[in-house]
Amino acid sequence: MASPATSTSKAGLRNLFAADLDAIGVGQGDSTFIDRALAFAELLTKWNAKIRLVGPSDLTTIVREQLVDAMGFALAVAALDEEAFWDIGAGGGLPGLALAIRFPERRFFMVEPIHKKTAFLQHAAQSLGLANAFTHTGRVAPDGSLEPAYNKAPSQLPRAAFSRATLAPDPWLATARNLVGVGGLVLIAVAETLPPSVANDPTSSAAGTWRWTVPASSAPRALYARRIGM
Repeated sequence: MASPATSTSKAGLRNLFAADLDAIGVGQGDSTFIDRALAFAELLTKWNAKIRLVGPSDLTTIVREQLVDAMGFALAVAALDEEAFWDIGAGGGLPGLALAIRFPERRFFMVEPIHKKTAFLQHAAQSLGLANAFTHTGRVAPDGSLEPAYNKAPSQLPRAAFSRATLAPDPWLATARNLVGVGGLVLIAVAETLPPSVANDPTSSAAGTWRWTVPASSAPRALYARRIGM
């Protein structure tokens, strides 16, 4: 039996990707988005075979499960007014690079501690001509500081942050709260519901909820926004 990678033609994969985007409510974007996103997925698949950015996967699986799942974050970005976002633990650029392709008017700052992964992020951003994607090799400390420090003035840095799978909701909110500061926004990704400790957090308030189901895997996803208070 042919593998998924060989049984799906490039045109067929393009059609499946477009249908999946429609199914999760994101839509297909402008006339260039589908092809540029697939070009990113091809780069990711090629590099993934060497440095394992997202785990063992073929192109079809990366597109229909990883990329489509990451594009669910576009539901939130499209609804919010924030002009810039942190992607903490950016890994292979899902969702940071994918969102930079979809939203050229927004800026995405990807933080990743592993040099091989940031090398990929930089290469992909350059190859795809993404002037709105920035990469930092480092980590975020529990107090919200970047280690090593980022070489931009605080006024140029995002006041909103997301992380697809780096920390559980409670420690992520605690860390990201310090990163974005009072008035900033933290996006929290979960399978379905927030733990009560986060949903009832007295130092932040609910600022939006977005849900989608990844068509290829039937996996439920939810993204919750919390606005940080005093």
